[in-house]
Amino acid sequence: MRVIDNKPLVKRYSLIAKALSFFGLATLVGGLVVSFTWPDKPYIPLYTLLIGFVMSNVGIHLTNRYVREPRPDDALTKALKALDDAYSIYHYRLSASHAVIGPTGVFAILPKFQSGTVTWDDKHKQFRQANTGWVQRTFGQEGIGNPVLEAQAEARRLEKQLKRKFGNDAPPVLPLIVFTNAKVEVVNLSQSPVPAFKAQYVSTFFRKSGRTASLSLAQIAQLDGAHK
Repeated sequence: MRVIDNKPLVKRYSLIAKALSFFGLATLVGGLVVSFTWPDKPYIPLYTLLIGFVMSNVGIHLTNRYVREPRPDDALTKALKALDDAYSIYHYRLSASHAVIGPTGVFAILPKFQSGTVTWDDKHKQFRQANTGWVQRTFGQEGIGNPVLEAQAEARRLEKQLKRKFGNDAPPVLPLIVFTNAKVEVVNLSQSPVPAFKAQYVSTFFRKSGRTASLSLAQIAQLDGAHK
């Protein structure tokens, strides 16, 4: 499998994530100190709490994507290493953060690193996450969100990019959801409207998928050339 990544971007956002996490925590601690030192100025701790909370949460968001091991790009590359060079995976190079192009089509992959138990609730048409502590959810791990809508949005962005470049020759882009945490337990994922599975099964998915419209070798060469 060919891997086309963007190491400068990963390095840049890794530094930003670490800086935001550090200064966010420092701001929160500073606000706590001020609240005891100048109790007659309650507005200062309030502002520092808000600023520190925002900085910390943005830092967590970026840390989960560009710092925490295994990073999403590394986890997906490892999961797909069994595929041959007919497949290419693009990390942070296209409109979708992670995309696979091969004989079976063009796919936008949404990686999810959440732990615990992830279940597709067919009644309410959404994913649910359980068996994680509130401390972990608040300070170390983002909520599950809405992977179906996120994956579909990633696919639409990539499809628009390909249409701008290749016009009517651009193939459709299919969304996928991949859970990269080795400890995650998944239940009822087959009912999800967007294919969803653990990372260990993603290579099998591509090998067993039927052929759909994809990019030609010439188009892939053009796509690669635009990012050299």
